[in-house]
Amino acid sequence: MKEEIDERLVILHNVLVYCSQVDRLSDGKYNVFSLVERIFINQERGALFSQLAEEKGEIFPHEVRTYKVPEQIERKIKLTKEQIEATNWGGFTKDQLLKTQES
Repeated sequence: MKEEIDERLVILHNVLVYCSQVDRLSDGKYNVFSLVERIFINQERGALFSQLAEEKGEIFPHEVRTYKVPEQIERKIKLTKEQIEATNWGGFTKDQLLKTQES
């Protein structure tokens, strides 16, 4: 389960960073995810981090959040992930991301 959570966190982080870079290059217009969509993505990230915290014994089971982005946003995440892979944009690896999260 931890591997699946880690992989999902990397995907969500990378699509948000990619979105920010694309938006910055387009005069701040939302070309990938809208502000509300970014909030939804971050809600899922928070839920995933709470699941990891529970696995480590840092929080109680009743404190674990579960959230998954709506299907419409999930489709955009998949398309953005494909764009990232097609352009060799790079992004963060699991080791890089989780190392910064532990610091």
